[in-house]
Amino acid sequence: MGTRISSFADDAARTRVLGAYDKAMAYWPEPRGERDVETGFGTTRVHTFNPDGGGTPVVLLHGQNAGPAEWAPHVAALGEGRPVFAVDRVGEPGHSTQTAPIVTQDAMAAWLEEVLAGLALERVHLVGHSYGGWVALNHAVRAPGRVVSVTAYDPPRALAPLKAGFVLGAVTSFLGKPGERQRRWFAGLIGNTGAPADMAEAGTDFSLKALRGFRVRLLPPQRMTDEELGAIAAPALVAIGGASRVHDPRRAADRARRTVKGARVEVVPGAGHGIPVRWFNDLVPEFLQKAESAVVG
Repeated sequence: MGTRISSFADDAARTRVLGAYDKAMAYWPEPRGERDVETGFGTTRVHTFNPDGGGTPVVLLHGQNAGPAEWAPHVAALGEGRPVFAVDRVGEPGHSTQTAPIVTQDAMAAWLEEVLAGLALERVHLVGHSYGGWVALNHAVRAPGRVVSVTAYDPPRALAPLKAGFVLGAVTSFLGKPGERQRRWFAGLIGNTGAPADMAEAGTDFSLKALRGFRVRLLPPQRMTDEELGAIAAPALVAIGGASRVHDPRRAADRARRTVKGARVEVVPGAGHGIPVRWFNDLVPEFLQKAESAVVG
């Protein structure tokens, strides 16, 4: 079982990765709170903003090796009138601690459901990026009771296969010593999101250190069947980077339109795998408000 638990490579890697994590989290807007939630899969760190807001809470699910810091440019926009909770997933490099394996879709949903229950959140908007987008869609299928809406940006494998070039590029870029080749690969993958340069650099530094210093043993994102996608009942926003290197953007978007009933599907022109800040901050809070109003109505 131990080989199915994610871990830092060694103590020195833990120090490097968590140091970079904390530097990246410094870009979160204040006041930022922290809570630890005990689950059957380990202790989950949750970062909060405007926890006493009156609207339906937003729960943010980050990409793999990205951490909650990736939400820094979006938190204030999402937190106007509603609480924001950014979950530091167990099994990822950060301040959560994994104690049990997560190797099935049901286990992933069970972990997140325990987190939401531990936070006493009865109804939530789930917003996920990359791997977190798959987690959000998976939860809307397997544990939909709390889900008011689901937003997924560029979720890998859920809608379309990974590009062979993406997999090959990831592997070859991280062979050998750390260097500019890795930074170029990562920059090309993420694209220009419009985030401030220092904030983006802090996030990149964390991700590159995490990729080398942490062994992720979580279930990889899974292809979702037509039946699973068709079972999503909550209002859904599925967005795909028009220049995503992860999968075929048109194929992913077409499948979302065909299978997720009533979904708003957006292909963001020129965007890579990283979330475009202006697009997200303009469109997603509006989508959440409409979903919230529909529930109230």
